[in-house]
Amino acid sequence: MIRSTELRLASVGARRHVLPRALCAALCTMAAGQVLAETPVAAADAQVTTLDRLIVQGEQAKGYTVEKTTAGTRMDLSLREIPQSVTVITRDRMDDQNLQSITDVLNNVTGISVAQSDSERLEFFARGFYIDNYQFDGIPAYMEQAWSYGDSALDVALYDRVEVVRGATGLLTGSGNPSASINLVRKHALSRDFTGTVSVGGGDFNKTRSVADVTVPLSPEGTVRARVIGVYQDGESDMDRYGLRKKIGSAIIDADLTDSTLLSVGYEYQKKESNDVTWGGFPLFFSDGTRTNYDRSFNPAADWTFWDTRLQRTFASLQQSFDNGWNLKANLSHEKTEAANHLFYPYYTIFGLDRTTGGGVVPYSGNYQTERKADGADVYAEGPFQLFGREHHLVAGASYNRREYVNNGTFDFPAPLDSYLGWNGAYPEPNWSPLLVQSDGTIKQKAAYVAARFSLAEPLTLLVGARYTDWQIDGRNLDFTTQQLLPFSDTQNEVTPYAGLVYDINDVWSAYASYTEIFNPQTLRDANGGYLDPLSGKGYEAGVKAAWFDDRLNASLAVFRIEQDNLGVATGGFVPGSTESAYEAASGVVSEGFDFEVSGRVTESWSTTFGASHYTARDDNGSSINTHLPRTTLKLFNSYTPQGAWSDLTVGGGVNWQNRSYYVDPVYGAFQQSAYALVSAFARYRLSPQFSVQLNVDNLLDKRYYSQFNGGYGAWGASRNGMLTFNYTF
Repeated sequence: MIRSTELRLASVGARRHVLPRALCAALCTMAAGQVLAETPVAAADAQVTTLDRLIVQGEQAKGYTVEKTTAGTRMDLSLREIPQSVTVITRDRMDDQNLQSITDVLNNVTGISVAQSDSERLEFFARGFYIDNYQFDGIPAYMEQAWSYGDSALDVALYDRVEVVRGATGLLTGSGNPSASINLVRKHALSRDFTGTVSVGGGDFNKTRSVADVTVPLSPEGTVRARVIGVYQDGESDMDRYGLRKKIGSAIIDADLTDSTLLSVGYEYQKKESNDVTWGGFPLFFSDGTRTNYDRSFNPAADWTFWDTRLQRTFASLQQSFDNGWNLKANLSHEKTEAANHLFYPYYTIFGLDRTTGGGVVPYSGNYQTERKADGADVYAEGPFQLFGREHHLVAGASYNRREYVNNGTFDFPAPLDSYLGWNGAYPEPNWSPLLVQSDGTIKQKAAYVAARFSLAEPLTLLVGARYTDWQIDGRNLDFTTQQLLPFSDTQNEVTPYAGLVYDINDVWSAYASYTEIFNPQTLRDANGGYLDPLSGKGYEAGVKAAWFDDRLNASLAVFRIEQDNLGVATGGFVPGSTESAYEAASGVVSEGFDFEVSGRVTESWSTTFGASHYTARDDNGSSINTHLPRTTLKLFNSYTPQGAWSDLTVGGGVNWQNRSYYVDPVYGAFQQSAYALVSAFARYRLSPQFSVQLNVDNLLDKRYYSQFNGGYGAWGASRNGMLTFNYTF
């Protein structure tokens, strides 16, 4: 159960909060629903007045696809006009499938794999590479799992859609891996009328979740509007003793300063409290090489552990449209993220977990407090221009990002436990030594970019661009031997080009080819003490795309090759005058494969998303990398609303399948997980024009599988679980 405490940045409270049972929540919700249904609301029956402006600030996507997006280029293009693989998870899709976190969303994106590190941290991969490129309304941001900032638990109730561009995306994101770029597009106050939704739900593992989303006009004609969103979630899991609570809120004001000028300002807050959390997972092997076989409910953590995070973000944007079709947009953001945790790690890989006695596990414990501040700014102009009698399109802009971080921590490493058999979490919390700064620093990135879309001929367009990035880091890392903070710094200047061709075969089909780059600075040093050049990612992609029914149904097929060079390889020596390992740059990883996706509305009743992906990824020695990730994945989800008498009913479901994956332990050998499929289903019934009830079930067939098995530690995936949600719209 979750401890009812504030963010524990300095101390730990011992209080417990008993969760209300899901059944009580459901009954209370039914009663509340009857009251709401009987309350007359003037706006409920009125047709909502949406805004009609020159400015495109973000489409409220309907169905399972979008007609236009600025993903990858800053230009407002259809998916068929973008020479890269793009997936958009819309609000309708998130609501139908009950996708609540960024992890839920990315788990259902074509070509993306999710790898769990422990109960609070997950990592995302695409085409064999780690994803470290994120944007919020187009402003680059950095989300990391190495420390404890809680990025993978980000709630998506505040966002209208999530846009994913696969491959290298250096034009708009700057530094990073050639994996994918994730852009979260915020909800805005698009209605001039008082509108909103309220939902309350309960389900397995004593989970309850309530969401309120309200838009209200602040001026008589609705030229100034506000949208306020609040979320409260509480619950447990399969794992004994684990509890999670989330408190989330946002407020955004959209103001039409003129018919062509829009100002938006907002604030968002996300707080997560988790107790009895894991750090790593449970041991996968006994010392004799046989596998462990823990129950799904087994919790390898001590009963005093917790992991709390708090995110606060303020943002503002100004958009100006001109009569000649040009638009100017400026974005600003400031973020502060804090985290505190007390953790327990069953460290067994030195001595080995004895099958008979249970000896060999070291109760390694950690106490960490971290803080991250980030500021971002982006200004760009885009619009049409005439050249050689044809109309083309240009975008040019500049961006600035600054991130400060400090990671404080201490740890306890006592003698091994007498026995880890029969573990129930009862272990005394250490008397923590004072926290030490383990790392701190500042990262700055300044960039300028330009891209043009040339209409070479009626069926042929060329998209070319480049980004200049100036990247700088100044920081310190703790030397645990000397207990001294060792300073380091590095500066990199890179130009990343972008080029793509799109050929319109006819009004439905197009073919394309593209070349993209990205770079990733590294702080490794060579035998002479110099820093290695940045990792260089290059992406080659070709494919075909199609769009039917005015872009309401989209399909794409792409083949790709990604190369990453300047990979740091340890030489076995040391940097002169230090105990730091020396590295040399080597040819890196090559990833090759294909993506296929179809998404959108097949008929007025049927919406679908089906995606398939396959790749191979090998290093310069020909060895496969990241073998714990599946190489082939299939992801399907459908919703169907009958016409006629049953039009109040919507049903749907999906399947996520992945092929086998494995991990080779240097001591105990290979650990393999067979191919498996997870089935989900939902049904929604509209009881009245404003009131509906929805049931979602995940892992319908109750498949037993590992959500984590890398590095010698494992965790079970969630068992079959359902959630019943009542929705009221006004």
